[in-house]
Amino acid sequence: MTPERRRAIFDRVVDRWAERGFQFETSPIFRASVDDWIEGRISVQELKQRYSEFLRTQYHRASALPLTGTEL
Repeated sequence: MTPERRRAIFDRVVDRWAERGFQFETSPIFRASVDDWIEGRISVQELKQRYSEFLRTQYHRASALPLTGTEL
């Protein structure tokens, strides 16, 4: 698959999310992994693994934040 084809796939996914009122992940860290997939440097399976790790990292960072009293 060409980088152009991968870019078109990614753009369609982002557009579909937007049509449904969702924002696709905008983190530069995750987007760098998307670019690696688009350029063919990693497989889609590796992209999924990186995204899972990214989400775990974000969850742990968020859970480590002190409560401010406004979360309820």
